[in-house]
Amino acid sequence: MAIPVRILEEIKNSEVDAKNFYSIYGKENIENALNDLKKSDEEILNTYSVQAMKAAVAGKLEANKNEEETANIFRFPAARFITYAAAAVLLAAIVIPAGLKNSKLSAGKTPTERIKGNVSSTITSPLLKLYRQKGREIQALSDGDFARSGDVIQITYNAGQEEYGVIFSVDGNGSITRHFPENSWKAAALEQRNDETPLDFSYELDNAPDFECFIMVTSKKEFSLEDIESKIKNKTDIDYLTKLSYLPKKTEGITFTLEK
Repeated sequence: MAIPVRILEEIKNSEVDAKNFYSIYGKENIENALNDLKKSDEEILNTYSVQAMKAAVAGKLEANKNEEETANIFRFPAARFITYAAAAVLLAAIVIPAGLKNSKLSAGKTPTERIKGNVSSTITSPLLKLYRQKGREIQALSDGDFARSGDVIQITYNAGQEEYGVIFSVDGNGSITRHFPENSWKAAALEQRNDETPLDFSYELDNAPDFECFIMVTSKKEFSLEDIESKIKNKTDIDYLTKLSYLPKKTEGITFTLEK
C-alpha cells in the first residue's frame, strides 16, 4: 500500500509519530519511504540555483501584497495568518543547495503575519524580519523562535524613515557575521520602498549554541561601526546584545533573536 506523501512529510517534520502508522503501512515500509524522501530532498537541494531563497521570499511578499490588494477591493479585513502558496509553488521547482555553514548563499520585535501592501504608509520605524526555508515552504519567523543548525535564513528589512544602516549577527560562540553591507562596517544606503527588501544572500546557521542574534543599526546620517567587534567580540550574554548600549550616538538599533 502506497504511503501518502503528506503523512511522510508530517512524520519527517515530527508533526506526527511514525508508530501511529506501523499497523497500517508496516514499520519497514515507512522507514524505507522516509529514507527515499530524504534522499529526494537532498538531491533537489543540491541541484538548483542558489538564488532560490531570495526569489522565493520575493514571491511570498508579492503574493501577500496581491492578496492585500484583493482584500481591499472587497473591503474584507486583512487576515492575520501566513500564506505560503506562492513560495511553495516556486520552491517546488527551485530550492537552495545545502552544505554551507555560517556563510552567504547567493541568491524591535516583529510578528509572524502577512506582509501588508503599501507598508511604508504606516511604518515609520525600521523593521527587521527573518524567513526560514522548511522543505518547499518559506516560513516567516518571530523574534524568539527556535532554530536549528542547518536552517537557511533570509533576512529582509524595511528602512522606515531611516537612510543608512548596517545589519550583522552574533551567535552563542561570540562569532560576528556581517550581512549588510557585505565588506564594510560603514553604513550603506538603505532601500526606500513600500515593502520589505530581501538581502542579496541567505544564511545557513551552524551549530553555535544558545542563540543567533541579528542586529540592525540605522540612522538618518552616515555612520560607521568599525569598533563594534571590539565591543561585542566573544559576548555571549544575550541581554548585553539586545540592550544595544554599545551602539554609537545618533543611531538606533533593533534585534531579532533565534534561540538554539
